[in-house]
Amino acid sequence: MKTTVIERRAELLRLYTGLPWQAALQRVQAAAPGSLLISQPGAEQLLLEAQVMTALAWRRITTVHPWGIEYVDPYSDRLLIRFEADPVERRNPDDTQAMELAGVLLPRADECGDVMGVPGARTHIEDEQVVLRVLGTSASITLQGLDPDEWLDAVDTQDRQMLACGMTLCHRDMPTRWHPAERRHRRQHRRGAAASAWLPSGLLRRVGLLRTLGVPLAVTGWIGNHERGGGERWIIDPTFAEGHGATGHRRLIALLASPGWGLPVKPIDEHCNCHLPPGFSDQCTTVNAGLAEHSGVLEVRAIHRRGNRLQWIQEHCPATYAAQQQLALPVPAWVDRWLERVGVPDATTGAVSSPR
Repeated sequence: MKTTVIERRAELLRLYTGLPWQAALQRVQAAAPGSLLISQPGAEQLLLEAQVMTALAWRRITTVHPWGIEYVDPYSDRLLIRFEADPVERRNPDDTQAMELAGVLLPRADECGDVMGVPGARTHIEDEQVVLRVLGTSASITLQGLDPDEWLDAVDTQDRQMLACGMTLCHRDMPTRWHPAERRHRRQHRRGAAASAWLPSGLLRRVGLLRTLGVPLAVTGWIGNHERGGGERWIIDPTFAEGHGATGHRRLIALLASPGWGLPVKPIDEHCNCHLPPGFSDQCTTVNAGLAEHSGVLEVRAIHRRGNRLQWIQEHCPATYAAQQQLALPVPAWVDRWLERVGVPDATTGAVSSPR
């Protein structure tokens, strides 16, 4: 049981980011008392993280951790993402982290000038790690867990495949300057995306929270419609097993909205189906609106696999499920009491509710 202020702050940092316990403890010990441990990034860093989250939101390979991320280590001027090792069960040997990330992060343009990947992004090998940077900015994301040689091979392979499809290799053709195809993306051309960048960046910096639901099975995300008040609607659907019913998804929302740690959002609507027996709807949806000047909406569709649906997963993907069983982050009882003290609005009444 964590009893000191430092230990409890480290426990919260671990829940939010997924950091290993010792790393979280060291971060807290090095920080000033009461300081924000998940800081708001600067404008350039914010946009990079939002674009990377958009690229990662729908993984095309099987992963054990949510979005294939073991943990993140956030700072105001940079972000470290630790990716898991290659999938334990994969039918195609090319379904690797390096291959997919090389395909979705580096910018390449089609014949219409539309850019795949992150415009202006270039990768470098620094201190035996893969670092993603945006030209002309100080923004950077370190992609930990990738072997540098495997990364370079994956980039070459993806470049050859895309060149054969008629794509222009922006990052290869102009490694130190913006390619003409990228220039119209130099300033965010979609106001909704720029206005809502705080949301995907904030999700990425708090990716560990999805493991508090229970055994993580999969998670996908995508951008829905533009909201009337500006910004975009982000939708994520974490699918999990061995969860805690309404307690689990309400606690997740409370952690996401908690002052000082979560996002500037408030829950405004909830539809819970936890009372239904297995075989009916396994999805509980909560809509969260951005506070004050924060444009955008976050819709969380928590999906709880039960009964025959869970049994099918256990039987058809035994190695993956066994690995996922080790990942659920137990939430200490004191965290629920802390959430009660800080107060989180109820999704339907606006009153402060307990996550129990």
